[in-house]
Amino acid sequence: MRQVSIAISLLAVLAALIYAYPQIEEGSRPSLRMFSLPPQFALEIMSLGNRELLSTIIFYKTEFYFGEKVGWAKERPELRRLYVALDRATDLDPRNMDCYYFAQGALSWIKPAIPDLNRLLEKGLKYRPHDWYLPFFISANYYFQLEDPIQAARYLRQAARLNPGNAVLATLTARMLYQGNRTDAAIVYLKSIIQDTRNSVLRKRLIERLQALEAIGFLERAVAAYVKKTGSLPRSLEDLVSAGIIERLPEDPYGGTFFLDTDGRVHTTSNMAERWKENGHNSHQDH
Repeated sequence: MRQVSIAISLLAVLAALIYAYPQIEEGSRPSLRMFSLPPQFALEIMSLGNRELLSTIIFYKTEFYFGEKVGWAKERPELRRLYVALDRATDLDPRNMDCYYFAQGALSWIKPAIPDLNRLLEKGLKYRPHDWYLPFFISANYYFQLEDPIQAARYLRQAARLNPGNAVLATLTARMLYQGNRTDAAIVYLKSIIQDTRNSVLRKRLIERLQALEAIGFLERAVAAYVKKTGSLPRSLEDLVSAGIIERLPEDPYGGTFFLDTDGRVHTTSNMAERWKENGHNSHQDH
């Protein structure tokens, strides 16, 4: 019986050690610090003409630091130094795509870092003008972090031009222009894209988005005419019909219903999204 008790006690001690070991190991590890880099001219001298190689070394050291830091260290990564390292690496080799992609992944969630991040991505766009991901990243940063749909649309338009087979890029560009109160610009843009589109499926999707935006543009002009006539905003879009401004409300090709918000802007319940259409029938009841 005594031997059984000793065995159970040993097993308990062993289990406790196994449970506590990761915490003990982490507490004994030294704190990670981001390495400091010399000035750019010194890096160029140190490269001995192998600028691309030194750029790659700096990138991997930066990536390893970030991965280990977020993996087990309690301190936050030194993101400003991380940015500087990637900036220096791309000064050495401005075509190093890994640096730009990694910078977007590591820094795009920090709003104060967005202006610096976008400058870094602009550098990449200058030397990698064929890479549609770079203007796409910049567009996302403007839209989600800086809340600037006009600038976002500008860069997304560039991404769509570099990747013409992606319908999402073109339709998103039009949506951002509309959200930036530039419906007419969105319509002109889509018309130019449709004119150069040969893919029948893509062309159909773009025409559908164009029809929705043309309906919104029609209603926006009607609201402006109503304000000019009455001196006030309509309470709803139906007031445009009762006031004789338009004969009837247009249909949303996505199956939604157009409505007026409190600021007098025209929206649709479909949000110009395909999910509102199902086998050619209106599917409002699904939402």
